[in-house]
Formats: sequence, structure tokens, C-alpha cells
Amino acid sequence: MQFSVESQRILLVDSDNGITSMLEENLRSEGYAVEVKPSAEDALMMPLDTFQLIISEIDLPGEIDGLEFLERIKEDRVTAHVPLIFCTVRDGENDIITGLNAGADDYVTRPFSLREVLARVRSVLRRHRNMAPVVNSRIIEFRTLVLNADTHGLLVEGESVSLTPTEFSILILLMRSRNRFFSREEIFAVAWEGEQLTNPRLVDVNISRLRKKLGIYARNLANKSGKGYGFFDNA
Repeated sequence: MQFSVESQRILLVDSDNGITSMLEENLRSEGYAVEVKPSAEDALMMPLDTFQLIISEIDLPGEIDGLEFLERIKEDRVTAHVPLIFCTVRDGENDIITGLNAGADDYVTRPFSLREVLARVRSVLRRHRNMAPVVNSRIIEFRTLVLNADTHGLLVEGESVSLTPTEFSILILLMRSRNRFFSREEIFAVAWEGEQLTNPRLVDVNISRLRKKLGIYARNLANKSGKGYGFFDNA
């Protein structure tokens, strides 16, 4: 099925008029509907669940920075599904890992290539449209862990757990083929379909986020040097 970008709404959250003007112009030229807000406070007054993507700076004016803004989005069930890309001046490795661990779907540092940003926008939107291939069993159960391929939902001991599309893609891959290891390259090929593996840490960060969300089943998501990651029954 083909999707038109005309139905895709993107929110830019940044006080740098030069950056937002450039991104807005180019995103509109690609067919996206774009709105701009200078601060997280202004953005949080918007119906964020009506946007298909948010692109935000971390260093924002006001009381709420980009990391807290993302936290509020992910804590609200209404907006938890909305993907966010950080496009920021914070370019240190620790900054990148912190941003991804906070739940960002991608992280772009400045100065950036406009073509790269547009490619990442398309990639994140595609992942959120497609989520993961829905084949084989629709419900995957392991003790009190239930993964639903139709709703892309996860229950752990009866409690609903919110997953990003990338996390869902990884978990459903590992749970459909339990008790075997997958390399970073194999996981990346499924969760970031069609993209080049330029940063292997993306896999590690998403696995780390998954472990935190799996609660008592975190230990079942195992890794072994030289072999990769897998979900194992006896761990």
C-alpha cells in the first residue's frame, strides 16, 4: 500500500528561526504539513496526537527542555505513539545516548545534511506506518508476557507497556525465534528496514530500553559477545 505524505503532519519545536525556516520550507516542498512552535510549553498546548512526527531541539527556551518534553509525550498514553527526532546542537556521544535512551526515534546533530534529515524523516514515518511485518502467530505469549501483532501492544503481568515501533520490531523478531541469537546486523535489517547500518549502538540502545520495559523478563533478553542478542526461555 502506498501512503501519501500529504496526510503526514510534522511539528517542529525550536526557537532557532533559521533552522525552522529551512526545515519547514524543505519539508513542505516534500508534501508534508508543517507547524512550528518555539518552546516545549507552546508545543504541549497543541493536540500532539494529531501529528505523525515531532522534530525537536533539546536546548529549548523556557522551563522544559527537549528531554523533559519527550518524557511528557511518552508518559501520556494519548501521545506515547508519536515519534520524535532530536535535531540538536548537542553532539557529544553521551548526549546522543541519553537522547536515544529517553525514547527518541532518531538523533541528528548540527550542522546537518538536509538530505540526511529528510531521509531520516521518511525512515521514521515509514517505520511507524509499517511497525513490524505481521505474519505467523498474531499473539505471542511467554508466561505472563503477551505481545500482540495486531495492536502492536505488550502486556507484562497484565500491565500495558508502551513500545516504540523500533522496540516492537526488535522484540517480535526475538520472541518469534526464541532461544537463538541474532547479530546486530540481522536485528538492524529488520527494525531499520532499507537503511544503512552506520551506528551499531542504535541496536544496543534499543535493546537497553526494551530491558527496562520488560520488567521481570529483562533477564530473558540475553546477549553474548560475538553472537548478538536473543530472547531465551531459561535465563
